[in-house]
Amino acid sequence: MMPSATDLETTRLLTGRPPAPEVTHPDSGSSGFSTAPKDPVRKRAPGAAIPEDYIIYVLPLACTAAFAIAATSATTVFAYAHIVCEDPAHCKDDEQSRYSGVVATATTIANVFGIIAVGILRQWTESYPRLGLCFWLLCRSLGVAVLAFGVLWRSIYIAIVGRVFDGLATDNILHYTLAAIYIRTSEPDRFSRLMGTSLALYMIGMSMSPTLVTLLPNFFFSFILAIAVLGLSLVYLVVFIPAATPRPTNEDGNSIGVCPEYTATDHISFFDPILYFYHEPVVLLPGLAIFFYNSAQAYLFPAIMVHAALKFGFTSIENGYIISIAAGTSSVYLLIVSYVLPKVYSTLRPEKHEEPDEDGHADFDTSNNNGGPPNVVRQHASDLFYAGVSMMSQFIVLPRLALVSTPSELYGLVVFIALGLAVPSFIKSYAVTVAGVKDSALAGLAVMESVGGLASPIILGTSQSLVGQGGVFFIASGLVGVAILSLTASSLVRR
Repeated sequence: MMPSATDLETTRLLTGRPPAPEVTHPDSGSSGFSTAPKDPVRKRAPGAAIPEDYIIYVLPLACTAAFAIAATSATTVFAYAHIVCEDPAHCKDDEQSRYSGVVATATTIANVFGIIAVGILRQWTESYPRLGLCFWLLCRSLGVAVLAFGVLWRSIYIAIVGRVFDGLATDNILHYTLAAIYIRTSEPDRFSRLMGTSLALYMIGMSMSPTLVTLLPNFFFSFILAIAVLGLSLVYLVVFIPAATPRPTNEDGNSIGVCPEYTATDHISFFDPILYFYHEPVVLLPGLAIFFYNSAQAYLFPAIMVHAALKFGFTSIENGYIISIAAGTSSVYLLIVSYVLPKVYSTLRPEKHEEPDEDGHADFDTSNNNGGPPNVVRQHASDLFYAGVSMMSQFIVLPRLALVSTPSELYGLVVFIALGLAVPSFIKSYAVTVAGVKDSALAGLAVMESVGGLASPIILGTSQSLVGQGGVFFIASGLVGVAILSLTASSLVRR
């Protein structure tokens, strides 16, 4: 069946490149995908399109989930000190090493299960993403509840068990589940704005929570507050957000946006997201960039809080200030990048609307390698630029943390470090514009991000315990530098 002009235009807008008339399968005598795999002609099943309202209603969950995460982020680190140290605000020398080791071990356990969670959630997020969000909210609630029991019984082992549930509901998994919903938008350049808005709301929730937590009688009440917020979020999700309908299918019965070899099997392997990079190597360098970046970022703020606790005697209140400053700065930065600067750009340079030709195609300038509509090409370049600028700010500022002499100086440096918190959003948006199989790209990037999160406490936590409190920030800066090189190499390969 020959595709219509409307189908061709829809395919080109969704993928950012002209559609191919045929589908190339790895087992059809070829050597596999040497370039981005080409999507088949799309035939939408009745009622299969997820309504735009569904996407809009999901956005507030980014804020409430972040509020719950931040409510226990600083207090969790302090809870470990409460269990391990006789005086949590002034740990003894022999307690300091154990305290740093406990924080690193707990974070490592969470990140191991974070990698496992991608495999568990992948089928749900690609078919019925609301189930993935329900799973996340339930696991996060259980993690907080188990930690609370660990504090009550002063058992570090019970507290660490709670990190298993936290690992199944990390912030990486939350962003992956939300991104799997945002990618279904019908406008090709809207995904980046949705990601930016979602992360901005996430940061707003992060910045609000620690301030409110300081009004509570003690740190234990933050666990009760987090469980309540997560419970209300689950009720909102079930009551007010309609269940997603099955994904659109092609003529072979496979879900649109997923490689045929991934859906033809009777089971889903945990290695599929990693194997995706073999089938679509153009996304490998952005994947390496997000891996090295998260190797520095995932444990960075726990390392900062441990450093501040040991050097300045910070408690959960001061740790909350660090989170509020970082999240508030990042949310403002994201809102400016996602809305203010594009508005200024469109005002200064109005977009020209080309008339479609006889085949129904607008005559876009595809002289660059990205091709596609101008707004998609512009978004591709801006995501790459902002990712580089954000990482560069961390690369320069991180070594200075080792030399801080006052709490106010530490707070000031956190402002510049916070600009890097938006990097995963920019890298994912950039990678999606170059990927042919966007859902699989998101899953692959989520695994690379989680593996980086697993490596982070091993690298930074170990160095903080052995090398010294300040040396960890030089190592983190080096990891960010490698991420910058990976993203730069990706840009050069695309040219």
